[in-house]
Amino acid sequence: MNTIPQIPAGAGIGFRRSMTAGLAKTIPETLDFLELAPENWIGYGGRLGRQLKEVSERIPIIAHGLSLSIGGPAPLDEKLVTDIKQFIADYSVVSYSEHLSYTNDGGQLYDLLPMPFTEEAVTYTAARVKRVQDILGQRIALENVSYYLTPKTDLSEIEFVTAVVEAADC
Repeated sequence: MNTIPQIPAGAGIGFRRSMTAGLAKTIPETLDFLELAPENWIGYGGRLGRQLKEVSERIPIIAHGLSLSIGGPAPLDEKLVTDIKQFIADYSVVSYSEHLSYTNDGGQLYDLLPMPFTEEAVTYTAARVKRVQDILGQRIALENVSYYLTPKTDLSEIEFVTAVVEAADC
């Protein structure tokens, strides 16, 4: 597995399609990187794809996924992971992260749902993270989610997150 990618220090913004034309022309000196959700860009070609390529050649891009459902009950969407791998290569993405949550169970739920903080969930999720990393050929970062309640808690949130990160080597 590759070493941990070096995430640029400094200030960045969330990159939206409406920003492509302006940022393709000039990137403000105060920006150190751009963050985007790869699923919002995968498959875009034409003018938007060319402009994103121009931007990615001038400023680091960080990809932060929203739809992988890394802890979800549905089978891992390996087609999405393969598409993300190609996206990372095409746009020289310096880092890829995903929420430590689930977002679908056979259909997109459009929310970042909390997982049970259990040893069983650690084992299950770490195996899925490892599979994603194997497909990507690089380590990923995981971000915790905000939540109002969790289905089950045998571990504290920090114990759960730490256990998944250590077990998955992410």
